[in-house]
Amino acid sequence: MDALVAGADAFETFFDQVGVGLALADLTATYVRSNAAYAALVGRSPEDLVGVALDTVLLFEDPKHRAELAQVVDGGLSATEGDGRYLRPDGHETWVLHGVTVVRDRAGAAVWLAVSAQDITERRQAEDSLKELSAIMTERAVRDPLTGLANRALLEERLRGALARDARTGGQTGVLFLDLDGFKAINDQHGHAVGDEVLLSVAHRLRHVVRPSDTVARLGGDEFVVLVEGVIDDGLTPLVARLQAAVEEPVAVGEQLLTVGVSIGRSLSVGGMAEPSALLAQADRSMYSVKRQRT
Repeated sequence: MDALVAGADAFETFFDQVGVGLALADLTATYVRSNAAYAALVGRSPEDLVGVALDTVLLFEDPKHRAELAQVVDGGLSATEGDGRYLRPDGHETWVLHGVTVVRDRAGAAVWLAVSAQDITERRQAEDSLKELSAIMTERAVRDPLTGLANRALLEERLRGALARDARTGGQTGVLFLDLDGFKAINDQHGHAVGDEVLLSVAHRLRHVVRPSDTVARLGGDEFVVLVEGVIDDGLTPLVARLQAAVEEPVAVGEQLLTVGVSIGRSLSVGGMAEPSALLAQADRSMYSVKRQRT
């Protein structure tokens, strides 16, 4: 008997003083007890948790984990775990990893639900930072660093996708290749910082002329490409005129008004029959033909 009492006392001491959050719930999924560490993690006092339903405290973020919790309560699962975000009274945000396990008697019948909680705030913050950094690096890998436009890799990826859709639907995809006229003279006379301002202005104008479904890319230097999906009839001709007018508007850099021209070549694929590289090369050749006619 003394051993049983001593064992019970040891459990009480362990339950109350262990640094890990622990709680017990009955088979109706209602808290009957928690230690101070657990209550602190979920932003309540131990007394306030007694009689509270488990699913109002376990704020699992993932719907899968919420469904598993319901299965544990119903007897379909023996254990589950999931994390949730909590706001403490002082406004501090905490991420808590909860585990819920069915406790059985010697005959195998469920008698309690044991609940554990662990502060994983630092881990979640590190994971979120890593995801954010990964997203930034991924975006940088497909964007021109100066203008934020698509780079060649992203352009070619979207071009392949557009041609694959055209092969299924019989649609048309156009490519416009733009090369600025007179840009080298601006760079030579005013310097690269001014040249960069001109490129940024041109990029901004191109974005606002095309449709949201089109892709504007910078291949480097003063070369740009516009990928035009879903071309209808001779839809490239009016777009070329709008692009040319937009680019050739004077650019204000400080107190200076600078002007560049633009030569625009085009190519068109019907039914996805062209290869991406061939379509780009054709538009490039067309651009040089236009440039020769303008000089």
